[in-house]
Amino acid sequence: MARHRHLLGLALVGWMMAGGPALAQQPPAAAPRPAAPGPKLDPAVRETAQKLAAPFRLTNADGSRACPFALKADPSGPGLAVEFDRDACAIIAFSPQVSAWLPDPSGSLRLLNAQGRTVAEFTEATNGSYEALREGDGVYFLVNPALAAESEMELKVEEVVGDWDLARQSGAPAVCRWTLLDTPASGGKGKGLVIADGCDSGLLRFGPVAWDIEGGNILVRGEGGATTIRFARQEDGAWARTPERGRPLLMSRP
Repeated sequence: MARHRHLLGLALVGWMMAGGPALAQQPPAAAPRPAAPGPKLDPAVRETAQKLAAPFRLTNADGSRACPFALKADPSGPGLAVEFDRDACAIIAFSPQVSAWLPDPSGSLRLLNAQGRTVAEFTEATNGSYEALREGDGVYFLVNPALAAESEMELKVEEVVGDWDLARQSGAPAVCRWTLLDTPASGGKGKGLVIADGCDSGLLRFGPVAWDIEGGNILVRGEGGATTIRFARQEDGAWARTPERGRPLLMSRP
């Protein structure tokens, strides 16, 4: 009997070392699922993306908050890839939501969240830049640094200094005249600006005190830099506020 129990024990140990019957074996681990492919893009969209993909600078209206922001032509998530330092871009409030981008048939650029919804839509402005107006947030720009540098080199300070009349629309009487100076502003940021007597009080609410050139545009800054008006050059040589936001303002030589 003892010998029988010994043989039974040896058989049990062998069974356990063998892993038990086949039914007791663990099933093989499931193979990892491949990453979900990006969206199938129309060939025309792909071609447009190839042309637009480049390093940009994402900035608020007055340039006080900015960070490098690259648009890629590679499919990613709900659109095409974006590349940016999320810590550096945290100064742009909506940037944490951005996961991808897509060019729009209308000519705009749309920044998308992970679900494919539009976070910000940028329309083409001037000199390779795009602008977006986010309700309750403000105006933002995507600027191509290379094209902006070329535009700034083309626009010389001596072309801009001097007297300018401001009107609400083309052909309308001037509501203000100011002089852009080639001397530093009193606050130390940008160049000085002098306002003539009789200027429209509504226009002066933001307290214009300085001006500068950025991305081929003329920026007129208010006191403290809290408000900035950006003017883009027009084909007729005048300058128009951009974005207009339903309140046009034109700047032209007297």
